[in-house]
Amino acid sequence: MTRSQPRSLRERLARREVQLLGKDGRAYVLRPIEPTDAPSMIRGFNALSPRQRWLRFLHAVPVLTPEAALALCTPDPVLDICLVIEGQGELAGDIVGGARITGAPNRDDGEFSVSMRPEVQGLGLARQALQTALDAAAEAGYRRVWGYVSARNDGMRQLAKRLGFRVRRDPDDFSQLIAEIQLVAPRTG
Repeated sequence: MTRSQPRSLRERLARREVQLLGKDGRAYVLRPIEPTDAPSMIRGFNALSPRQRWLRFLHAVPVLTPEAALALCTPDPVLDICLVIEGQGELAGDIVGGARITGAPNRDDGEFSVSMRPEVQGLGLARQALQTALDAAAEAGYRRVWGYVSARNDGMRQLAKRLGFRVRRDPDDFSQLIAEIQLVAPRTG
């Protein structure tokens, strides 16, 4: 008897069957976040410089409390797609980054965010994680994904453009940009 393969991307992610290949030659597992990831999230937050924290949250966040970390690790299972990358080598057992799409109640659009620990930046993992989150959002029926990006965050702005986002100035706050992409539902059988 052969086992049937899960059909959806979200099922494959839940089974930890999706891997990202880093420029360091390592395969990293991409999976949904879990409440038990909260301590690892705090360690990752503490590894960020104050500037990196500001670029991630778009305001000063000096401390990530256990309560805030648990809230971030407990997304809405219906509306949100929150994927994390499991660390390798000296970071085995920790999450080293990920991508999140926080869905709107209308299930038509969602807001994206990406975060990576400094130790794995530049390995191409952020691009792959965000692309996978976008694919999962399209599969779930989302039509549009958008996010705020600091005008000073060249790396995130370039990543968004490489993935096909339209990037424009926020008319209400010139210190930030709005990156937006229209999603195409995947074709079925």
